[in-house]
Amino acid sequence: MIAAGGLGTRRADWFRFLPKEYFPVHGKPGIALLMEEIADLGNARTVMVHHPYYTRFAAWISYVLNKPDAYDQVADTATETRHWPSVDMIPQSGTYGDITSVLNADDYLNRPAQLYVMYADNLFPNARPLLHLGELDADTAVMVRPYTRAAATKRGVVVCDNDRMVRLVEKPDEDTAAVLEATYGCDNLALMTGRSRVSRSFLDFLHTYRHSSGEPKLSLALSTYAQTASVRVRRVDTTVTDLGAPFPNVD
Repeated sequence: MIAAGGLGTRRADWFRFLPKEYFPVHGKPGIALLMEEIADLGNARTVMVHHPYYTRFAAWISYVLNKPDAYDQVADTATETRHWPSVDMIPQSGTYGDITSVLNADDYLNRPAQLYVMYADNLFPNARPLLHLGELDADTAVMVRPYTRAAATKRGVVVCDNDRMVRLVEKPDEDTAAVLEATYGCDNLALMTGRSRVSRSFLDFLHTYRHSSGEPKLSLALSTYAQTASVRVRRVDTTVTDLGAPFPNVD
């Protein structure tokens, strides 16, 4: 499932005209890079959960993406052999938050055995993150990047025990990040990315999860789940393009 329930308000007034996942990256619409990732999984059912504001836009873009030759329009046909899957688009229903998007998709897909979760505003050009997650022998897993203090305040910080998640601290301030470094060591810290693979067991847990924050966040639910079940981490050292930033950046 592609989580695209936000309005992209960090991009100022642009969000009124174009959802952020359609901005160009490396000469292609961002959505094309997402579809290429999904194509690595083979025959996968795909649903994109979008903000209700974009319902009319989504109806049009669904027609475009699901055309038989859509991939050929943007692919380098000399080197690409993958084919896009079809994608259904549904408006997010319920409290704003990425957990809501995941639960909407889970219900729409009739409670699948596993679900790959992609954040539409995090792109990994020239990498294949979903394929890396699929290679793990694990029921629930998240992809993480190397820890840096500069990026810690903008992302979730995962505390790791070798290849397993111990806990997560969401966007710690400078003082909290310093405490995490002193307590666990930088080698045992990592940065959460916008890719995960979750099991039926986790999804069932998510349907009953009660959060204390105003916005139900998937990362915090994963942290809670990791207290009693195994959540593996897949470390990658690749750049990420954040389409939600005022000016898309790579860090």
